[in-house]
Order: sequence, then C-alpha cells, then structure tokens
Amino acid sequence: MKHLLAVLDLKTDQLYGHASKTKKHQDILRFFCVLRRRFHRSERLYIILDNFSPHLHHKVKEWAATNNVELIYTPTYASWLNRIECHFGPLRKFVLEGSDFAKQQDLALAIQAYLRWRNKNKRKAIILREQNKIKVV
Repeated sequence: MKHLLAVLDLKTDQLYGHASKTKKHQDILRFFCVLRRRFHRSERLYIILDNFSPHLHHKVKEWAATNNVELIYTPTYASWLNRIECHFGPLRKFVLEGSDFAKQQDLALAIQAYLRWRNKNKRKAIILREQNKIKVV
C-alpha cells in the first residue's frame, strides 16, 4: 500500500478507506464503485476531490455522470476546504507515529483497523483533540 483513498460521509461521520499500490484513475474508479454500492442508487453522492490528475481523468468524470455522482474539485492549494483533511491527523498519530511496519500489507491492515475503531469511537475526546489541530471549513 502506498496510497490511501479515503471518503468521509458527512451525514454519518463515518470514514471509509481503501489501500492502493498506485493512485491511477483505475484505482479511483474501483474505490468509487465500492463507495457507490454503499448508498442507494437514487441518492446523489457529492465527492470532494483535489485537482490531482487521476481525479480529473475523463473516465472518472464519465463514470460520475452515469452513476448519480457529482465531483466537486477544491481550488488549488485549498485542501482546508475539504472536511476530510482534519481526520488525517489522528490517523497519523494513532497508526503511523512511531511505527515500523515490515510490510505494506501490515500498514494497510493497521489503517483499516484504525478506521473501524475510529468509526465506533468518533466522539472520544482523544480523537476530537487531534482533529481540532487541523483547521478545515
């Protein structure tokens, strides 16, 4: 795993993530297909993305248009507009800080375990303190 593709459901405050060896448009589409299955097809999804080139690929845009998904791109150098950003601080603290994973797979498993734990404990003070260190709108 070299990349974490992650989504924050603002309605439920749940984090979803997928580990990927690459971050190509095909990886983005695989993750989006899994994400789309979590919600009823009639429910429009709004996905906020940065301007990383795989997010801008025409196949990603075509998929979104045919799957009731609206892609919203943050302005360049404005990651603070994306509400998911404050959730990466706690992930760094609780998973990466002081770690020495022998294999990429071990790191991916640790991140998935953290996401499950975080979604069950999202209101704990220890998590909220770390989230509040990163300012988002």
